[in-house]
Amino acid sequence: MERLLGKIEGSEKGPLVVCVAGLHGNEQIGIHAFRNVFSAIQKHSIKIKGKLVGFCGNISAITTNRRYIDYDMNRVWFDHILEDISKGQSPIGAESKQVEELYHAIEAELVGGDYTCLIFADLHATSSVNGNFVVIPEDEADHPVIKSLKLPVVLEIDKYLEGTLLAYYHKKGFISFAFEGGTIGTEHVYQLHTSGLWEILDKAGMISEHDHEVEDHYANLLASVGAGLPRSVAILYHHKVKPTDQFRMLPGYKNFQPIHKGQHLAIDYAGNILAPFDGMIFMPLYQSEGEDGFFIVEEVKANISV
Repeated sequence: MERLLGKIEGSEKGPLVVCVAGLHGNEQIGIHAFRNVFSAIQKHSIKIKGKLVGFCGNISAITTNRRYIDYDMNRVWFDHILEDISKGQSPIGAESKQVEELYHAIEAELVGGDYTCLIFADLHATSSVNGNFVVIPEDEADHPVIKSLKLPVVLEIDKYLEGTLLAYYHKKGFISFAFEGGTIGTEHVYQLHTSGLWEILDKAGMISEHDHEVEDHYANLLASVGAGLPRSVAILYHHKVKPTDQFRMLPGYKNFQPIHKGQHLAIDYAGNILAPFDGMIFMPLYQSEGEDGFFIVEEVKANISV
């Protein structure tokens, strides 16, 4: 499998849009969504401004359909880890080669460019229902590209999940976000990511509104999925897990489902796990790999000036 999913550069100045899919190897639908959008641009000779480039993330894990081989590739983006890898001192096992290759591939696209803006979209899916949301640093939550996705925005998750790819490129000046498209392996993820990518390219100023309208066959999906869900949420609680915990989420929980303090959520080797707060369940873990058992979030109400 090739690292590069596709690259196209227009003759006019515009944004740099970088997309990564398959950073978790069992979340592969984003790869197909990017290829679909990219091939449509080529097939219909859609004129673009700036540069669009897409990359595969953890190719080793993709080929085995696992979240990761030795280490979660979305928890390793620190300068000291990149330095260790460059010195041949691998702190993360099989993922070291993948991180090094992806890092150099992305950095190569930044050399010598003069862009109107920098957009970084990390395409993901979740193991639970209603996994349709955007994760972004709080200072970027009102950006037109983010608003165009019409999905719940999860704020300040970087305080709980360290070493994410989006946080690393946020520090490098990108409008950087994770775009969660739904439940792993479903057609819904493909449709949501496809429509979302057209929205991103349009609002970033890469393509025309006309081309967006013609090509985006799922245009109404984003609004329908986001209807009835909170506009933005903040983290109240994070339940981390280890393989030795024997953690099991109780069945039936879905993202943004209201829960109450004391509600039975999961079980591990020590017994029942009860909700410590009222709120909404977020990212309940329904796969064998992963360090995040669940989060509890609360809605962030918009400030209204009178």
